[in-house]
Amino acid sequence: MVQIKWLKSAKQDLKEIYDYIALDSKRDAQLQVERIQQKTELLKN
Repeated sequence: MVQIKWLKSAKQDLKEIYDYIALDSKRDAQLQVERIQQKTELLKN
């Protein structure tokens, strides 16, 4: 199994993605961040 390590810059990018989408919808922002995290989990397998 592959190990995924989130860099500080990647975490910051994810936060910025959330913040930008949240300007319109916090719910949609959270869903998008979750989708990105789920896709990253797929890389492990």
